[in-house]
Amino acid sequence: MPSQNRSKVPIGTVLEGKFRITQEIGRGGMAAIYEAENVDIGKRVAVKILADELLSSHVVRERFMREARAAAAIRSPFICEVYDVGMYDDRPFLVMELLEGESLYDRMTRVRQMPVESTVKIATQVARGLRKAHEAGIVHRDLKPENIFLTRDEDGELLAKLVDFGLAKFYETASDEKNVRLTREGALFGTPAYMSPEQAKGQGEVDHRADLWALGCIIYECLTGQTVWNVEQGVAMILAQIAGAPIPVPSKLRPDLPPSFDEWFQRALDRDPTRRFQTSQALIDSLLRALGPEAQRMRSPLPSELEGHLVDALVEGRPLPDAALHGAGTDATPRSTEPGTGALKPLNPAFGDAPFAGSSQEPQSVQPTSLPPPRKGAGTAIAWLLGAAAVALGGYAVWLYVLHPPGLTSETHAATSEAEREPVETAPYAVVINEAQRLLSTGEHEPAIAKLKEALDLQGGKIVGQSLLAHTEAAFEEPPGDCRLVGMGRPRPFEVMDPASYPALVISQGTLLAAWTDMHQDGRRRHAYVAMLDRAMRRISPALNITPESSSTISPALHPAGDDLALIYWESGGKEPGVYVRRLEADGRIASPARLLSEARKDKYYPTLAPLQDGGFVALWSERKNKATVSDIVVRRLDADLNPLGNMVALTAFAKGGVSHTSATVVGDTLFVALRHSPTPAQGNIQLLRVPLSAPELSSGVTPHPRQDVFAGELVQVHGPGPHSEPNLVCGDDGCLLVWDEEGAGALAAFVPHDKKEPLWHREFAPEAIRPTVVAVPATAGGSTGARGMVAYFAGSRLRLAPIHRDGVGPSSIISRVSGFQPRPALTAGTAPGEWIVGWRDYEAGHLEIFVARAACQGAGRR
Repeated sequence: MPSQNRSKVPIGTVLEGKFRITQEIGRGGMAAIYEAENVDIGKRVAVKILADELLSSHVVRERFMREARAAAAIRSPFICEVYDVGMYDDRPFLVMELLEGESLYDRMTRVRQMPVESTVKIATQVARGLRKAHEAGIVHRDLKPENIFLTRDEDGELLAKLVDFGLAKFYETASDEKNVRLTREGALFGTPAYMSPEQAKGQGEVDHRADLWALGCIIYECLTGQTVWNVEQGVAMILAQIAGAPIPVPSKLRPDLPPSFDEWFQRALDRDPTRRFQTSQALIDSLLRALGPEAQRMRSPLPSELEGHLVDALVEGRPLPDAALHGAGTDATPRSTEPGTGALKPLNPAFGDAPFAGSSQEPQSVQPTSLPPPRKGAGTAIAWLLGAAAVALGGYAVWLYVLHPPGLTSETHAATSEAEREPVETAPYAVVINEAQRLLSTGEHEPAIAKLKEALDLQGGKIVGQSLLAHTEAAFEEPPGDCRLVGMGRPRPFEVMDPASYPALVISQGTLLAAWTDMHQDGRRRHAYVAMLDRAMRRISPALNITPESSSTISPALHPAGDDLALIYWESGGKEPGVYVRRLEADGRIASPARLLSEARKDKYYPTLAPLQDGGFVALWSERKNKATVSDIVVRRLDADLNPLGNMVALTAFAKGGVSHTSATVVGDTLFVALRHSPTPAQGNIQLLRVPLSAPELSSGVTPHPRQDVFAGELVQVHGPGPHSEPNLVCGDDGCLLVWDEEGAGALAAFVPHDKKEPLWHREFAPEAIRPTVVAVPATAGGSTGARGMVAYFAGSRLRLAPIHRDGVGPSSIISRVSGFQPRPALTAGTAPGEWIVGWRDYEAGHLEIFVARAACQGAGRR
């Protein structure tokens, strides 16, 4: 038998002169997975290499290559892409998309009963991937939670991808001799627990409906926390159950599931394939109807937004809202379930819901919202809940323990200067990390690194300590440039491990605030949170929920607004999706209700704010109009209190294609907008839009033309068609600097003088860089007001900073590291000359995490 050493590929091996192995990711009975880097372009990939001991099996080798052929035959964002194939030491290997996140199986081990919303989202994306495969004549045949990978897209949205097509069957070519040999009648291929009856019998005529059966099993398992069949008695008993055991009733395991879902499941697992759902689209359409709002009204748990109204009513002695007394479910007592299921929980920590020591639970902002209409139905569970809370606690106790937990009142309700605040992380390992961060902030990086290593040996310190250590060490692996690292932090609570979106940063009255989105307080909703950090990048405030009404917050951005802050974000779910703004106090606490700026409809908005000299703002976002393939820039003027001044209007009306992200600023009396106009999805033009603030289109909008592009002001072509990312810009009195990348082929910059209709220059400044972002150097009294700033970007798995000005881009400095394909970093000027704060998302111990760093820069990086 070949030795294990022979089966392993040494780190550093270059496969076929192109892919350098960097680490082993995982190993199974059939193959090993390695992370590798394309030595030509620096792209990180996954390499799957057949196990050495299986080389003699023609059938296994053929199945291995079948995975490559199957994946290569399908183009879908919901299927892991295969880029290349090759041979290493007579062993075939596949080069695949490198995915970072977790499998659905891993998620299900953490969350026993998953929320309906996330289950439906995952199932919908899996179904879309299956549809593409089935349209290409391919059946997966081994669909199971382990082969569904959960990651995040560029906007931090959940993205499910199908992996492992090793058992895929090209069912339209079943007459092929080799194919028949590999799928011969009587042979079992796939995982028994998810096999359809025809697959379990080893029948040769297994088609795409076997995948739909498996998807039905997976959806059942996500929602109930149990497999369809008893899997503890071996394969033979599983196959016997598949052949003739009664189909279980989901609502018996999870009573808040409606009868319509029971009916859906019976059809999804009909043993007669002709009576099953015939397409993945039909399966999902029916699932949405079965779990839709009308069905949920029969038996639904108390919506979380009502809990606040119940508490308010108890505290103030008001009559309880009707909506709180109906539609809660039929159980006589509240059920205890896994997190995120939407089941009822006691309001008081004394009833068993108190956070454990070191918990990540922190106070949420409670905001008044309009009550939903009353629901019909019995409410015994809610009645029990209210009665118990009222008798055991009384109004004052509910106020004390729910709205104002002991020990947290002063933190959440008293604005304290940064100098007076202490780090909030107090676990023994966190105290050591706090000291390491302090040492780094004073320029003592070697003692800081030693302290971080010390934290690794303390209980609980491995994950956070190791990630901060790796990110800090990367900054000192080469001689320092003009910028050096003097602060490194992880803004979220150390115990939180839910995937995070990319961060937003702002300096508020001399203190740094970091914002992000995640689902750590409510597994059904993605909220935005904000926390204050000191100069050592240590969190010195609770993580405050700043979008408590939202169900799916995306792209929050913070801007100074007088003595307060302006928050703009995009809500992608709920009853009123769209673009919202609200005021926050200087320490991040909510200061006003959220205000809807756009129409209330689902879209991809990517909003931003451009400050005006009078304290107001221009809010900009992209919005699809008449045709789904055309999107335009929409603006709305706001006063200093974020009140809209007039209606939203379109600044562009493209005849074809459209825009997504925009970057905007106001200099003097002109609004400047950097954009990528993409007539086709793969090709875009980098353009600069100049719109005088006096332009009538800012009040009335532009009039579309069916065959011509229409826009307000003047549109400058900065760079022609290509695979460009969205640009960022800064502008001064002399012109505007724009930066973008060529999707992995290099980062570019251009300077466009205000009096020219073309760039003075454009050039590549980093050959392998991606996702550059640029921020202006703050102006000083009597100083230069020309265009200059700082660029942050990723290159070669490192985060770099470089100064930029009207004559080009200066030398770069390594600030930290990055892994995976991440969104562009956030960047803001610090409080001292030459100080810059950068935030980014990275991969940490199985989840996506955000990090922040403070850099001190000399030369062109100073103001």
